[in-house]
Amino acid sequence: MAIIIFGSLLLIFLIFIYPFLDLKYTKPLKEKKDSQSRLFYYKFAIYSEWIVVAFILLFVLVSASTFRDIGLMLPNQNISENLGMIVGFLVGVLAVVFVLMKIPFYRKYQNSQIGEIDYMLPTTKLERKWSVLAAITAGVCEEIIYRGFVIEYLSKLPFDIPPAYIVLISAVIFGFAHIYQGWKGFLLTGIVGYAMARVYLSTGSLLFPILLHIIIDLRAFLFTKKIPEETDATVKI
Repeated sequence: MAIIIFGSLLLIFLIFIYPFLDLKYTKPLKEKKDSQSRLFYYKFAIYSEWIVVAFILLFVLVSASTFRDIGLMLPNQNISENLGMIVGFLVGVLAVVFVLMKIPFYRKYQNSQIGEIDYMLPTTKLERKWSVLAAITAGVCEEIIYRGFVIEYLSKLPFDIPPAYIVLISAVIFGFAHIYQGWKGFLLTGIVGYAMARVYLSTGSLLFPILLHIIIDLRAFLFTKKIPEETDATVKI
């Protein structure tokens, strides 16, 4: 019952509050496209997501749930097999990204996609440092929130929901969290969320979804313009 109450409150926050906070903080960034607004948004994303995860982890500690229930475990293999899976997974993904980057059509597609969120891309060394932290945070925290906990919550409801529907619902919630990117961003992140959920359920671990999520978020920085040298006018923290 505890997970139903806590999960319901969290779901209300994730659907009816959090996406609109993102809209609130990205609006001035879209208008100004300045360094101060970008840094503020990076920090908001980092701090807010870690706060949500902290509440989830605290709930797990004080409830009957376990970290395994939300995917915080290695895949069901021995240590050597896990290391081999991790290395193979990363090498495979990086190889695919490298090959795709050489295809003109894919590069054109990626450039048009990045153009939709160009206001979020770093333009200084300081911004890049914070954007990398934001990408890593998103990879870890969003997988714990939208895959680990949301899927566990939906599977524990008093009425049965078929696993395929649970995956779909979690993907829609994840996509709606990115509504500030417009309807295209909603659809794209929803599809990515669906794929991540499938990977999670097939391995029983959030390890691979987290690694893949981080790589996807970091890939955007391959398309940014060369970062200029910081000047006295650059925002400092």
